[in-house]
Amino acid sequence: MKFYSGKTLDDALANACEALQASRQEIYYDIIKETKTLFTKKVEIRCFTQDMVREYVENYIKDIVSGMEFEVETVSYIQDGRIYCNINTDHNSILIGRGGVILRALTVIARSSVSNIFNKRFEISLDINGYKEERYKKVSSMARRLAKQVQRTKHKVELDPMPADERKVMHKVIDEFDHVKTESVGEGRNRHMVISYYE
Repeated sequence: MKFYSGKTLDDALANACEALQASRQEIYYDIIKETKTLFTKKVEIRCFTQDMVREYVENYIKDIVSGMEFEVETVSYIQDGRIYCNINTDHNSILIGRGGVILRALTVIARSSVSNIFNKRFEISLDINGYKEERYKKVSSMARRLAKQVQRTKHKVELDPMPADERKVMHKVIDEFDHVKTESVGEGRNRHMVISYYE
C-alpha cells in the first residue's frame, strides 16, 4: 500500500501512476484525506496495483510455510484478473491435507488477509505442486462421465458434497452438454451438486 498526494485527485493519481509505473486503470485507490482552505487544496490517497497484491500473497504464504520450518518455493502470476500462487515445499502432502482441506484453509486465510489489508476482495487460487490442477482434471473427467450417464438414463444424479471451486469446474463442463443441467443445493459443508435431465 502506497500513499500519494496532490492538489486534486487527478494530480494525486498522476503522481501514483508515475511512481508505480502503472496506468490509471491498473490502480485501486481510496481517498484518505481532502483538505480545502482559502489558499490551499490537497488530496491524499492510498493506492495499490493488483501486482502489489500478488507480491503480498506470495510473501504471506512464504511467511506461513517458513514459520512451519518448511523449505518453500513459490511462483505467482495474474491471469484473467485472478491471482495464482503455486507452492512447492518438502512437505507438500502435509500442506495439501486430506482431500485438499489444508490447502483450502490456506486459500481462505490468504483471501481474508488480502481483504483486510487492501480493503478489497480479490480472486485468489493457491495450488501446491500442481495438486489442484490434477484434481480439476479428475473432476472434469467425472463431470463428462456423469453428464453422459444422465443423458442416456434420464435419471438425476446427486453427488457428495465438494468444495465450491470443484463444483464450479463441474458446472462449467456439464454446461457444454445438451439436455443436462446442474444445480448446487444444501448449505455449508453439505452443499452438493445435482445433475438432472431436461427436455
